[in-house]
Amino acid sequence: MAIIEYLDKAVADSLISTDGAESLEIAKQCISDAFELDLEDDAETKALSLKPFSLDKVFDVYMATQAKLESSNNTAGSSTDKAPVDATPTTNTASGPSDEDRMRADAFKAEGNSFVTQKNYKNAIDAYTRAIDLVSDTAVYYGNRAAAYSQNGEYEKAVADAKQALKIDPSYSKGYSRLGLAHYGLGQYKEAADAYTDGLALDPGNKGMLESLESAKSKLDASSVSDRAASPASPAAQSAAGSGGGFDLASLMSNPALMNMAQSMMANGGLESLMSNPSVSRMAENFRNTGQTPSMADMMNNPELMDMARNMSGSAGSTGNAGATDSGANS
Repeated sequence: MAIIEYLDKAVADSLISTDGAESLEIAKQCISDAFELDLEDDAETKALSLKPFSLDKVFDVYMATQAKLESSNNTAGSSTDKAPVDATPTTNTASGPSDEDRMRADAFKAEGNSFVTQKNYKNAIDAYTRAIDLVSDTAVYYGNRAAAYSQNGEYEKAVADAKQALKIDPSYSKGYSRLGLAHYGLGQYKEAADAYTDGLALDPGNKGMLESLESAKSKLDASSVSDRAASPASPAAQSAAGSGGGFDLASLMSNPALMNMAQSMMANGGLESLMSNPSVSRMAENFRNTGQTPSMADMMNNPELMDMARNMSGSAGSTGNAGATDSGANS
């Protein structure tokens, strides 16, 4: 549609001859047929129109931006060494940024996106900042810079940018995704989960946010387990756990009765039964997630585990004596 509008403008501005104008009419018809455009449909032409911009104006802005970028590259020595530098607004109108400034800002955003694909997050941040300097009322610019800040490890700044994006446009679902990522990077898993939940309310089918929410919840659950393990236990559990509150692996390995029970469990299938127990599975999963061994206090306070231990202890005792004989006479 932009090409057809440009051809109309060329005819209206008398840039070509009468014969040329007739040729352009044929060209317009060919374009509309090829792309199935209905030039008589006002709604369709309005939806596809580039106005108030024009194709030649967009091209001029593009060329100007490329010239500035090339000049910057010649100074720095590489296209990834430095972002475009000129972000001075062309006008200061009461109604906001000019159309030209908005186009230039979009060009800076595109440059920032290109730097992100190159993993050059510092220059991406610079490019997005220049876009914001030109047009500060667009949520996407802040959202993109928030993502670049997070990738660069600057999570506090990412939180601020994500919040600003959502302040500008509360319906900007990616803003919640950016906010969740920043909080997650700071280890603030509850805030991250809240942000992802808010984002999913706007975009329920977003697979990335769904997975990120599960990750945040998993970290939050693991943190809660660690907090419970670190809290004071009952006197009996504290006594059983010792001063460390966790496993003394050396003592356990040197305990003959316990080793005898372990060998018995391996021989009679008790180990398989143990690993299928939900409580044991939860402790194993927590160890994989956090790297922390279970607290003896928690184990002593778990009736299911204590019953299982007593049963296995009794079984181990009888099995361990199976090879012995009573050589004494009955009294």
